[in-house]
Amino acid sequence: MYLKQIFNIILFSLFSTLFCNGQVVHPKQPISGPGGGDYLHQSYKNFDQSKKANGFWIYEPADPKPDSANVVVFIHGFGVSNPVVYGAWIKHLVQRGNIVISPRYQKAMFATLPSKYAQNSTEGIQSALKVLQEEGHVKPRMENIIIAGHSYGAAIAGYLGVLYKEYDLPKPKGILMAQPGTGNLRGARLDSYEALEKDIKLIITVGHGDHVVGDKLARTVMSTAKVDYQNLVLHVKDIYGAPIVHSSHAQPCALDQDLDNGRTNYIVKAAQKRADTDAVDYFGYWKLLDALIDCSFYNINCHYAFGNTKEQKYLGTWSDGTPIKPMVIFETLDN
Repeated sequence: MYLKQIFNIILFSLFSTLFCNGQVVHPKQPISGPGGGDYLHQSYKNFDQSKKANGFWIYEPADPKPDSANVVVFIHGFGVSNPVVYGAWIKHLVQRGNIVISPRYQKAMFATLPSKYAQNSTEGIQSALKVLQEEGHVKPRMENIIIAGHSYGAAIAGYLGVLYKEYDLPKPKGILMAQPGTGNLRGARLDSYEALEKDIKLIITVGHGDHVVGDKLARTVMSTAKVDYQNLVLHVKDIYGAPIVHSSHAQPCALDQDLDNGRTNYIVKAAQKRADTDAVDYFGYWKLLDALIDCSFYNINCHYAFGNTKEQKYLGTWSDGTPIKPMVIFETLDN
C-alpha cells in the first residue's frame, strides 16, 4: 500500500508538471546555450546612482568576481524608473558574466523633455564607466560593448548607436532594439539610420500584438540601416497552451523583486501585471541578446542571432512536444 501511494504521488507530480488545468504549459529555461541557465556567476553587485534624471544603475557579476567583463548598456522604456520591470533579464545577463549599465534618462515621466533623453542617457553611461574604473569594481572591457533597449529605450539605443562619436561614447559592436518606438515624441529618433556603421550588428524585434508603439520605427530602422548583419524579428501569439504566449509590448519585461527600488507609476504598475518570465524571454529576447553578444565579441552562436535559421526562430516547445509558433525573421524589408 505504501509503495502504491508513493507511485501515485510521483504520477500526480509528473502529470502536474506537464499539464495546467488540462492544458499543456510553457517550457522551462534551457540548461545551456543562448538564453540558458548555465551561469558563470552565482550573484551580482548592485551600485545605484539613479536619483537624478541622468543617473544610472550598475550591476556587476560576483561569486566569483571577475577582473574584467564585457558591457551591456540596457536602456529602460518610457517612465520605467524601477529596474524591477526588467530584473530577471538583467540578472540573467550579469550572471552570464556581463556588466550591465542601465542609464536613467527621466526624472519623472513628464518632467524631462524628450530632447534631453539621449544626453541624459549618455551622461549616465559615461558616469557609470568612470565609476567602474575605481578600485573594487569589475573593470569594463571598453572594446566589447552592446547597447540594448526596450520601447523608448530601444529608440535611444539605435540613436546612440548611430551618433556614438558625437556623444563621446565607446563604439558598440551590436545593438538590440526591442519593440522600438517613441509615440508622438520626437526625441532620440532619426529619419534615417543609414549612417549606422556597417560592422555594427543589429537586431530589431517587434511583437505582432504590440498596440503601444507598433512597428513604424522598427521598419524605418530596418529599411534604412545598411549594416552587414541585421534582422527584424517578429514574434506572434500562440494560444495552444496555458498561459498563452503573448506578443504584446510588455513581452521583454521580466520581473525580479530583488531589483525593486520602490518607485512606481502607472507604467511600472502595468508592466508588473504583464511581465511574465516565459518562453518568449528564454527562447526569444534573452536568447537573441546572448547570441548577439557572442556573435559580436567572439564570432560564435551567430546562427542563433542572424540568418533566418531554425535556431534563431525556435521559441521552444509546449510540454506535450508541440513547437511554439516560431519567430518570423526578415533579413530585408521593402518599404
